[in-house]
Amino acid sequence: MRKTISLLLALIGLFDSLYLLWTYTSPSRPMVCLGTGCDAVRASVYSHFHGVPMPVFGVAGYVLIALLIIAESLVSPALALEARYALAGVTTFGFLFSVYLEYLQGFVIHAFCAWCVTSGLTMTALCALAIYDVLHPVAVDDPPAQLSQVRSYFTVSVLALLIGVPAFYQLSTHGEAPPPPPPAPTETTANKLVRPDSHVTGNPQAALTVVEFGDFECPVCGREEEVARQIRAKYANQIRFVFRQFPLIHTHPFAERMAEASECAAEQGKFWEAVDKIYEHQSDLTEEALKRDAAEIGLDSGKFGQCMASGATAARVERDRQDGLALGVNATPTIFIGHQVISASPDLDEFSRLIDQELAGQVSGIPRDTPPIPETPPITTPGEKGTQSHNKAASATQKPAPASSGPASSSFGLLGSSPGGALSGFQSGITCSDADAAKKQPTLIHTPELRELLAGNSKPLLVDVRLAKEYATGKIPGAINIPVDDMPKRFGTLPKGRVIVFYEGGKSSGDVCASGRAAGRVLLEHGYAFDQVKVYQDGLAGWEKSALDAGK
Repeated sequence: MRKTISLLLALIGLFDSLYLLWTYTSPSRPMVCLGTGCDAVRASVYSHFHGVPMPVFGVAGYVLIALLIIAESLVSPALALEARYALAGVTTFGFLFSVYLEYLQGFVIHAFCAWCVTSGLTMTALCALAIYDVLHPVAVDDPPAQLSQVRSYFTVSVLALLIGVPAFYQLSTHGEAPPPPPPAPTETTANKLVRPDSHVTGNPQAALTVVEFGDFECPVCGREEEVARQIRAKYANQIRFVFRQFPLIHTHPFAERMAEASECAAEQGKFWEAVDKIYEHQSDLTEEALKRDAAEIGLDSGKFGQCMASGATAARVERDRQDGLALGVNATPTIFIGHQVISASPDLDEFSRLIDQELAGQVSGIPRDTPPIPETPPITTPGEKGTQSHNKAASATQKPAPASSGPASSSFGLLGSSPGGALSGFQSGITCSDADAAKKQPTLIHTPELRELLAGNSKPLLVDVRLAKEYATGKIPGAINIPVDDMPKRFGTLPKGRVIVFYEGGKSSGDVCASGRAAGRVLLEHGYAFDQVKVYQDGLAGWEKSALDAGK
């Protein structure tokens, strides 16, 4: 009886995993979910492992468990004992892995998928039965008993098919598709772009406002910050620059914590210093690094620690994120420049051109859609001490800006298009978004695999995706340079009949938004074979270290 129940549980787990696999293989497929959180888990970076959907491992695990259960009743007593121990081992591993996945849902993703929880409970029950069977075995070694057991297995399997097939059909034709992108902002949401207490630097009376929605763990934002810093210096008297928090909480596990840290720094008048420091040390976002950064910018460690422990700034970060969602933000960085919305990372020349275009339009009398900050808020500038851009009292006087009627509010209209729609003619194209995690991912390799490829007859093409100035300081021998932001325009120059290996510096986390993986996704989206697109995750630093070790 225990074995029959175990087989039934294995088939339930298999059904669960097959349904999850069906939904995971296309992010647009509808999903039936009891409660909330299924799509959040599906869109997270943890839904795939090295580009393979996690349900694949569930399907494989439950199939193996079912085969071991059936095999135990068909083989000799000696082999049955081995199958029993193997079953206990497999289910114990499955149980521990399920615990890890539930931890990720509860403490990293902050959302629970009912199907994933069901799988975890099923694996827990299977593990308990398998261990109990090892401790209290029931021998089934006479032919009649074995035949009876096999008949019960057959009955359970047939019933599972009769119930499972129509149930799967019903599930696959019902449910809800992932929510569509938020609607384009309207004049009623214009006040969400700049709040009275938003962090502002530059000229508070400037007619042109530039707003960036950023994520401190986003490597694209990290690269763009250098450009933004130059823009703030170049147009210090002509623009007011606003930073809004938009942590990609389903893709970057440290982003929300770093956003809260910057807000705690802001409580001590050090917001912009914190921005510079966090981006500077973006490859190390641990708690120890956070404390080090706080000390380096001169924060009171006691007050900072108390602020972080209390979670006092979490609501402010979430408000920024919700404002971004209401405005149509779905990727980082997203930059609002007057009437224009850029979901990409413009270089200094392009950024300057867009600002000059807006400034020229204002001189011509074209009204701006960006809502003014009511009254003059306190302003902070990078490096300025003791000042904080908070002005809660001004919130009562804020009025929505009038809708623009000028010609500039066409396809670039701040209130008439969503981020991404403003990219006609501007196609840097590399951003970070939670949707990236659901895309097909390139294969990640490390130094041994790269050396094996280089030793083969068909040499791979190494592509360094860092900026040209970084490439000039050092590279892997034979590598060419195509910066990741240029990949959407230059991918066609790469051969389709050759293995292509992307790499970067090797000092970042290598998450789903990292440059190498972003470049790989561009190729996969344009028809390059999956087995010919790889990412060398150790990067230049790993290569140089291995060369040093080999020389010792």
